[in-house]
Amino acid sequence: MKSDILVTGATGFLGRHLVAALQSQGLAVRQHSSAGGDIAHCPLPMEGVGRVFHLAGKSYVPDSWRNPKAFYETNVMGAINVLEHCRRHQAALTLISSYVYGQPQRLPISEDHPIAAANPYAHTKILAEETARFYEQRFGVALIIVRPFNIYGPGQASPFLIPSIVRQALDPSAKEIRVQDLRPKRDYIYVADAVDLLVATLRPGIRGVFNLGSGCSASVGEVAELVNLATGADKPVVSSGEQRPGEIMDVVADTSRAAADLGWRPRTSLADGIAAVVAAERASHA
Repeated sequence: MKSDILVTGATGFLGRHLVAALQSQGLAVRQHSSAGGDIAHCPLPMEGVGRVFHLAGKSYVPDSWRNPKAFYETNVMGAINVLEHCRRHQAALTLISSYVYGQPQRLPISEDHPIAAANPYAHTKILAEETARFYEQRFGVALIIVRPFNIYGPGQASPFLIPSIVRQALDPSAKEIRVQDLRPKRDYIYVADAVDLLVATLRPGIRGVFNLGSGCSASVGEVAELVNLATGADKPVVSSGEQRPGEIMDVVADTSRAAADLGWRPRTSLADGIAAVVAAERASHA
């Protein structure tokens, strides 16, 4: 029986944390990153692999408006390349998806909520999910889809909201914290909790779609307040008043399916998670 695990996007933010968690459990982990070739076209190290976690892809939503073609090439064709490898090597797939629900019709959002694309990034994820379901139905690829909401934690790139605010709060030359819009609310899930759910999907017999979130939301303004508390900076928060195209004002994940089927629940509050991000950022500049 093939027991090795392949993680694509292994050197990315979530990938690094997942690889470390899998290896800590004594699992044999193969890794693919952009250094190993374009995920849309390159061969993957599938020998002995029984499960693929497909994390590779472009994920910064504003960039998908500026260069949508690159997102379709990487996120859709990359998923197809991974699915082809899974089909040929009879490996199961855990596909990481996100932002597929569009403007919420109800909160919290369950896995059976209608799917709609609010931006090009989301559309690429919907297309990847549809292709994966076809491979599951027609080619027998064992499939799990995990839909994270807003993952954050130590080591996340600065364009994302929480690290951007933390770095402004800790920068002695910055007299204020600047954001685009104070209003949008998101469901933030700490990266260690996200990894716990992904690892839980390795249990035998697990299939289907799982939301990955905290079950509550916080606005950009509330996040900035928590960062000010964690850093002791107490800087004014200034909004430029810019609203992104297709902006969604509030999202909350219904995670009851993950609780029932995986025994998973998030353990890290937003305040504690932000404190951990602040501590890691300070340590990196010590």
